[in-house]
Amino acid sequence: MRIIRKLLMNSLAKLSRKPKASVSLKRLEGFTVDIGAGGEGVMAKACGRNTVGIDINKREINEARSRGSRAQWVLGDACSMPFRNGSFDAATFFFSLMYIKTTKRKLATFIEARRVLKSDGLLCLWAAIIGEKPGLHALFLEIRLPDNGEIFTGYGVRGTEKKQNLELINKLANKAGFTATSTEAHKNWIEAYFR
Repeated sequence: MRIIRKLLMNSLAKLSRKPKASVSLKRLEGFTVDIGAGGEGVMAKACGRNTVGIDINKREINEARSRGSRAQWVLGDACSMPFRNGSFDAATFFFSLMYIKTTKRKLATFIEARRVLKSDGLLCLWAAIIGEKPGLHALFLEIRLPDNGEIFTGYGVRGTEKKQNLELINKLANKAGFTATSTEAHKNWIEAYFR
């Protein structure tokens, strides 16, 4: 019985790691700030040395560095970034918004993104769709990089008050002064661009 249970658990673990979403990234033009950039350091891998990655967690930055993400790394809070107004051509949230705990703090990060972007700057956002139910919210991804490299990873949060959908993201972006140029809601995730 113990062997059967172990085999079953291993099978479930493998199934849960299968990508639930496939994301293809393009290299962004100009100087980019990636908000919540640690862990995999995906945008640093996609955009290269023209990326400044900011994360509040030093362990996440160290993990991204150890995985070969080349960026200028800044340990800091996305609600009050240590950059001048209008410093960046693009800002990104790559599955990082779900880790910002409250709607108030999420709005503050959108406002900061608006502040550090040039007047014609582009905000690019990829986010998991999270329903109302408490518990573990996880999304496994297959990511295609501009150089044809691939990353297989997952993102997850646990707890209540994690709801996240396109309506909320549009509302936060609009309050911060952004206008959507393109939004797409997939089964489990969102891709959106704002000016």
